[in-house]
Amino acid sequence: MDLPFRLLNVFGVEGDPFSGNPLAVFPDAAELSGAQMQSWARQLNLSETTFVTAVDAQNRSADVRIFTPSYEMPFAGHPTLGTAHVVAGLIGKLGDSAEPGSNAALPDAVSLSMPAGRIPVCRVGQTWRLSAGTPSFRTPAVTRDDLAHTLGLPVEAVAAGGTRLVNVGIEQAIVRLESADAVRACSPDIALLYQHLGDVGPAPHVYVWAYTGEASIEARLFAAGGGSLDEDPATGSACSNLGGWLIAEGARGIRLEVSQGAAVGRPSRLVLTIDDDGGIHVSGRVVEVGAGTMHVP
Repeated sequence: MDLPFRLLNVFGVEGDPFSGNPLAVFPDAAELSGAQMQSWARQLNLSETTFVTAVDAQNRSADVRIFTPSYEMPFAGHPTLGTAHVVAGLIGKLGDSAEPGSNAALPDAVSLSMPAGRIPVCRVGQTWRLSAGTPSFRTPAVTRDDLAHTLGLPVEAVAAGGTRLVNVGIEQAIVRLESADAVRACSPDIALLYQHLGDVGPAPHVYVWAYTGEASIEARLFAAGGGSLDEDPATGSACSNLGGWLIAEGARGIRLEVSQGAAVGRPSRLVLTIDDDGGIHVSGRVVEVGAGTMHVP
C-alpha cells in the first residue's frame, strides 16, 4: 500500500519557512486502523500527525484523527488548521467546477469532525482560523508551592490563583506566570509533573504564559509522553484553552498575539481572539513545505 502525505508548517512567522509547528497529513487514510495510524505517527515523530478518513465535498467537511507519537488526541490546534488547508484542497479537486491548478473552487470554510466534536475552520486572508468549543474548568489540587517546584521556578514567579485546568476539546493546565523571564526560565520536572498533574488530559500538558504588553503574550507548552517531556513549538489547543482562562476572568472583545517556540528554535505566532459573545478563535499561517509517499511493507 502506498500512502501519500503532505508536510506543512503551522503558525509560522512570515519570511521564515522553517518557523511554526511541523505537521504531517495523510489525506487518504480510510483503510488504516488506529494501530497503524499510531505506528505512522511514531515513525514520523512529529508533535502530531493527522489522518483524513473521509471527505464530504458537498458539505465541505471531513473526518480526522490526530496522533502524537505516543497517543491519540481528541483535539489539537495546529493539526486542525493544517488539515483544514489540505482538506480544502481535496474538496476543491472533487468539485465539478475545479480546474487543474486553480484556487477559485477552494472553499474558504470547512468543518473537521474529530473525537472532541466538530470544529469549524475558515480561511482569513493568508491565515486559517479555528473556532473552539465551549470551555469547561476544573480547579487543580496542586499548591502554588508544588507547582513552582514542578516548573523549576521560585514560588513568586507563579501568579497567585493563576492556574486553571481548562478544556475546549483537550484538558490542559493553564498557568499564568508573573513575567516573560519566568516563562523563559521554566524547566519542568517530569516526575513532579506526573505527581501533581497526572490526571490532566490524556497525558499531562502544562501551558505557561505571561503578558509582554497590553495585547501580547509569550507562552510555552510542555507535554509529557511516557518517560519523556517534550516542548511544543506552537499549540493551538492550549491557546484556545488560554482563551477559556481569560473568559473566566471576564475577557470579551479582545485580540492577542501569542509568541511561542523560540526556546526550541521554531518561532511561532498565534492570534487569539475572544469575540463579544465569548467565542474563542485561534488563527495562524499555514505553509506547505513538502509532499511524498509512504510505502507500507
